[in-house]
Parts: sequence; C-alpha cells; structure tokens
Amino acid sequence: MQSKIFFFCKDGAPQSLSNLIPHDISYIFHRILHSWFEKLKGDELKALCRAAKLPVSGKTAELCQRLCEGELSSKFTYEYAPEKFSRSRFEYEMSSMGYGSPGGYYENNRGPPPKPAQQGSKRSSGLSNDNLKHMCKEKGLIVSGKRYDLVLRLLQAESGVGGAPKRVATDEHGQPKKRAKSMKLPNVSKMDEKIMKKYFPPQETKHKWSNNKYKYHGQDCITWSVKLLDKEVFDKELFERGEEKIAWDVINAILYRLTVGNKEERDAYYAKQKGTFIMALGGTHIEFVRCDWEMKNDFLPRIIKAIKASSSKEVVDELSGDMLYGFHRQLRQYYIESDIVSFTDVLNEYIPRKDPGELAEPEKKFRTVTDAEIQDIIKTKNGTNPLKGGNHFVME
Repeated sequence: MQSKIFFFCKDGAPQSLSNLIPHDISYIFHRILHSWFEKLKGDELKALCRAAKLPVSGKTAELCQRLCEGELSSKFTYEYAPEKFSRSRFEYEMSSMGYGSPGGYYENNRGPPPKPAQQGSKRSSGLSNDNLKHMCKEKGLIVSGKRYDLVLRLLQAESGVGGAPKRVATDEHGQPKKRAKSMKLPNVSKMDEKIMKKYFPPQETKHKWSNNKYKYHGQDCITWSVKLLDKEVFDKELFERGEEKIAWDVINAILYRLTVGNKEERDAYYAKQKGTFIMALGGTHIEFVRCDWEMKNDFLPRIIKAIKASSSKEVVDELSGDMLYGFHRQLRQYYIESDIVSFTDVLNEYIPRKDPGELAEPEKKFRTVTDAEIQDIIKTKNGTNPLKGGNHFVME
C-alpha cells in the first residue's frame, strides 16, 4: 500500500508533498516512501540496520529511511521488475531534448511532469532474488531462505557486525562442499500427481494468472519437465544403476500428459454431455506453439539421451515404444518434420514401426452438426439459434 504525506496550506486545502516540491526532489521522497524495506516488520528492519551499521532507534518509517539512504543498504531498496513503456514519460523526455511537435503539452516543461515510469518497491534498477543469490555465492554464503535472509547475510558479511552470516561448508582446500546427490528412487504415483498439478492447475489458480502467464504456460511446463528429468532420472543415474523400468515410468508419466493432456476431465465432461449438442472442451492440452525452442533444444535431447542410455532396443520398445510414437504423432501436429528430425531418426533406428507417421484415431468421435439439425433446433427454441457463436459438435 502506497502512503503519502499531506499537510495543510494557509487556505486550509490539503496538498500532497510531491505536488509542492520540484520533481527531482519529490522523486527522492517517493524512493523513501515506496521501498522494499516497507514490507518488513520492525524487528527485521532493526536487524538490517544493525548489519548496515545504522541506528536502530525510532519508528518504522525512520528505519526505512535510514536503510534507503545507508551506504551499505541503499542498493537493496528496490526489487527488480522490468520497466513498462510510459507514453507520457516518453513524450516528456523527448520534449526536454528538443524533439516533439510544436505546442505539445510537455514542450518547455510546461505542466506537471509525468509520474515515474515505475513506482512502488519494484524497479528495473533493483536486484532480483537471483542477483542476491549470485552475490551470496560469490561471498561463500548459503543461498536458502527469503529475500530478507539473503539481504541480511550480505550486509553482515560486508560490515562484519550484526551477527555472523551462515556460510557454506568447505573442504580442506577451502572449496565449497558439494551436496551429496539424493539417490532415492522416485515415487512414480506421486510424480504423476505433481505433473498434473503443474500442467493443469485448478481454475481458481488460473483466474489469478496474467495474459503472459496464460500464453507461456506451455513453455513453463516444458522447462519444468526438463528439470524434473534431470533431477529424478539422470542425476540419480537410474540407467547406470539398472533401474530402467522406473526411469521409463517417470518419462512415460511426462509423455502421457504431454500427449493426451487432462484426459480425465475431458472424459467426465463428454460423459455428462453424451447425446447432446456441445462445444469442444478447451484447456485440457499443453500447447506446443510457443515452446518450440525448449522442446527442440532441451526436452527432445533428453528423451534421445534416455533412449540411447537404455540397455537394448527391445527394452525401449517394451517399456515406452507406444508412448514414444504417440508423443511423436502429437509433435507432428505442431512442428514440421525438419524440426524434429533427430527425434524421428532415433525412433526409426531403435524402435522402427511399419508406419511411424500415421496419426492415431481420436479419443472420441464427433460429427459436425448439420444444417437440417440446426434448423430443427431453431424451430424448437422459438426462432432463436442456441448454437450461434462457436463450433458445435454432437457426441456419437
């Protein structure tokens, strides 16, 4: 919540402080009033002040102001966020450099200047959590915890006061010890639940998404799947340990959802609507349109690696032959053959099929509503067309 300071002028009308002082000075007040430090509690602010060699007395606003202006702590004032385009600010900056049409609103700096392109605690000049973790690694500090923990460790390490920061364990040569890999076999049933939760979250969660989150959900799912394969299959060396079946069970769980999507939701919907005129249900498949780079350069190479790491071609065919070709057919609907040629070549080499390019039959058979059927429905609905506004099908 953004706060403002008001005080009364002689005429009794309340005025904002930023409206009564020059723009460059008001920007400083905005910087103090709207910073990341305002999100913290009093005890957390005092701990940061101690680590930054600042006084810890006073109210919360005073502690935030000290941290914003402190020599060691000022760089942590803002969180990172990409800057959005501001047309009014662009026109103001261009007119101040002598550009723009004569008589423009911002010509000669007339009128109040526009608000900063970014306000609040997030700025393009701020530090992201990844930046803070990288800084912690360079100083030999652990990288776990929230943003407050990271900032506190960095301040403690730089100032030498406020407590000893947690450092990573080192070996006899002073190098950070590598954490031992978890070699526990993955639980495939829990893995499928995790995949379903990531790929097809509930509608309550989707309603909170932004447009970009919707558009790039498929890309996010492929990137997440790559990390899951690395963590549960390749880092645990399942193929080298002879656990091929479990390795392919994990891979098949991912391929199944990428191929058929949320089949359970579709089946329940179509069973409920059987024999009636319906619209095709959307949102139950992962779209590959915006994730071609991740698919070709990250995901498919790992599937090829798993195929080649298997003990024999017969094992691959037995454990995942049908699933691999089903996934291949799904890819052919989105990409041209040259995009997936390496994957196709490996399939033909290890598990050749008679006709690998033949598309499978659809899960459910639909037929388009005929014009005669539409006219019959319109007559029964007193001249209104209930099918207007979408592609409608009838379940066989």
